[in-house]
Amino acid sequence: MGHRNQIIGVIRFSYPATDGFAASRMEEGALEAMLYAPDRLASRFAYLETVTLPSLAAQTDGDFDCVILAGTSLPRDAQARLLALADRHSFLRIAFLDRMGPLAAARRSFRRAVRDDATHVTGFRLDDDDALGVDYVAKARDRADRLLAGGFAEGPTCVAFTRGLYWDLHDPDQPFHSFREAYAPSLACAMITTADMPTCIYRYNHRRIATFIPTYLEPGGHEMFIRTLHDSNDSGRSIPPHSEPMETVGGRKLLEQRFGIDPEAAMALMAGPVRNSDGSH
Repeated sequence: MGHRNQIIGVIRFSYPATDGFAASRMEEGALEAMLYAPDRLASRFAYLETVTLPSLAAQTDGDFDCVILAGTSLPRDAQARLLALADRHSFLRIAFLDRMGPLAAARRSFRRAVRDDATHVTGFRLDDDDALGVDYVAKARDRADRLLAGGFAEGPTCVAFTRGLYWDLHDPDQPFHSFREAYAPSLACAMITTADMPTCIYRYNHRRIATFIPTYLEPGGHEMFIRTLHDSNDSGRSIPPHSEPMETVGGRKLLEQRFGIDPEAAMALMAGPVRNSDGSH
């Protein structure tokens, strides 16, 4: 029987998971107050609508689905805004789920998008402030289909593209850095499974995924992901060692040409340097 491989992504949007994040240790009420603070939600929507969704809308292969996972406790106006985005983008689905562990929530989100005729799913993960290259879906499908056809993905198997762009929103002098990940990154990374979703890409620490399942890494070609850095990153991101600074004009061109992002709108997200409590940078 031939393979019918469906591409599905999951984006977690201020989801109050019971673990998996530094903030998850907070009491539920305090966690939701932090996640749903009006200023924070405004910035998350700005990243989602200016950076993440344009890169998905610009995909050269539009035959994919992407589920935004949010909590049932998300304020109603924010829920309505997400639903309006799904009306605007045919590839989007919205899943409002009660608070639970990150793996269970992610698996339920993936399953909501699985089509009846799919034999396999290539599921990718994407943060709500990051982006994918415009040919990511096309290339992920091609590599996954080849692995399936060759018998190399009989169990869960990972496909990852390791070249990307780091973008520091608090460094107006040097915002862009080109980098090749040494391991499978958390974005431009997908897992091939059967359509019954025995597991998903959120099951493993992305930095160690190749120690658990077979992983195909592709280091060549163009930049395939953008990872943003700003003061509300939960994971404490930083510009990695051995990255290569890129001129701002070159970074702006990549935003448009490789990621389908409006460079003027994107650069308007830039903020000043992060200040410490004593007022220093």
